[in-house]
Amino acid sequence: MPRYTTIRISVEDKERLKRLAKLTGKSSLASTLRYIIEIAEREIEKYRGSLDPVLKSLKHARDIGDTNAEEVDKYLYHGEE
Repeated sequence: MPRYTTIRISVEDKERLKRLAKLTGKSSLASTLRYIIEIAEREIEKYRGSLDPVLKSLKHARDIGDTNAEEVDKYLYHGEE
């Protein structure tokens, strides 16, 4: 049998939770909160990657002036095709 506790939330958050319960078709605020926590966990886990490679690549970025998207290979590979 699950154990329970009481949490305090603002009145505004309770109203938002009620609205979400209605939108999701959940019968109680507890089941709505459980459902929303599951969604949040999945979304957070999607973006667990490191930004270090992106930041490192930006160190080498430079302005190449006006470009033409059709010639992206030329820009990326310095004229080699």
